Amino acid sequence: MACKMKEGESVVSHVQRMQRYIERLVKLNIHFDEELAIDKVLNSLPDCYGQFILTYHLNNTKQTLVQLHNLLQTTEAGIKGKSIASTPASDPILAIGQGKGKKRKGPPKQNCKGKGPSWVI
Repeated sequence: MACKMKEGESVVSHVQRMQRYIERLVKLNIHFDEELAIDKVLNSLPDCYGQFILTYHLNNTKQTLVQLHNLLQTTEAGIKGKSIASTPASDPILAIGQGKGKKRKGPPKQNCKGKGPSWVI
């Protein structure tokens, strides 16, 4: 039940392994419907499939496990160029405050030290 996709593993082989586990549970007379099987497969995927999982749930379409397998195979082809296990060191970093920035044009700031608004009594 706590099976996770291994780093570098193909999503095809992972889903096939999950299907075999589900088939074993069914043979042991454990009720395992298609929706629960799909949820177990989706929960076993690494973080790089997060966008796929979100889109899958938002579309709210009823798929079979075989159809999910085909969708994941297509998604894996799109992810192929990226690392399956993202590490913080490989994530892009937004650098702020480096280099010269442009000065804002606008009215000069007035020094208001010791003065409050004119409407305060």
